Amino acid sequence: MITMDCSKSLNNRVQLSFEVPENISEDCYRYISFNWLGNCHMLEKGLCLLHQEKGEEFLPKVCKLYPRSLKSINGVNLASCSSSCEKVIELLFDKDSLTIQEIDLEDVPEIIYEVDYDDVLQIRQFQELIKDRSTTLAQSIIDICKIINLNEFQKDYYEDINPLMSCINLLNKFYGSNYQLDEIINNINDRYLNNSNLFEKDKELFEDKYPEWMYIFERIINNSMLYENYPFVDKRIDKTDVYKGLCCTYGLLRLVCINACAINDEREYLIDCIACLFHLIEHTAFYYNASILANNAAIMLRV
Repeated sequence: MITMDCSKSLNNRVQLSFEVPENISEDCYRYISFNWLGNCHMLEKGLCLLHQEKGEEFLPKVCKLYPRSLKSINGVNLASCSSSCEKVIELLFDKDSLTIQEIDLEDVPEIIYEVDYDDVLQIRQFQELIKDRSTTLAQSIIDICKIINLNEFQKDYYEDINPLMSCINLLNKFYGSNYQLDEIINNINDRYLNNSNLFEKDKELFEDKYPEWMYIFERIINNSMLYENYPFVDKRIDKTDVYKGLCCTYGLLRLVCINACAINDEREYLIDCIACLFHLIEHTAFYYNASILANNAAIMLRV
């Protein structure tokens, strides 16, 4: 890619876009690096400049696989799909549950997580908790958060703070990271910043239109947890802080969906908004940023 015949501007992007892994192999020669927003240097207004100028054959393996991802976790290979893909969200809408199936794959995982066996067990434990339909989805997330950091979570959860405003304030901190997300943020600000009562009415509208919203959210969040290798999402985050990203994911998903349903009754628009949100969550340093920016993340479970 460095020697390919391309425009000077694209070549400059290529020079910035890759970093050397600790262990170079035939299957993992370079990692994609990110700019200060956590985005790939190749992206501009949500589009890949490399794909646009040179075509699919020049894309790295991880981009050709998208939305699929192959990871190895303590020797266990896991194939998953990103919730940032509209088709994936569409499939999750129409499924009854999300299950892990064992199949044979010839492809070699491009991402390797070195975690202890006990950590693998915790990944599976959280998978079962998030799918527990004997309680609410919010309560399932609470149960996960308490395992991660009971004291901090409880202090966070019972703060006397408006959960809607907490969600809106956090979302506004990501303004400028994606032009599609900016449009969603503008819609939310216009509708709810000065009228929280309207949000309560829109909430009823959304839950009436999608009575199984909780199970839909369960599948989408569960899928994202698999994709992100939750709770071992980002090496920069102490494990005691990673619960914040999950609380923020739930709160922002509620906010975005309730707003989308209020301004456009087409399911396709709702799916587009969800995929846009998970582009932020899964393809930027969201969990790391949430651990810093969301001082009262747990409160978002009450949206």
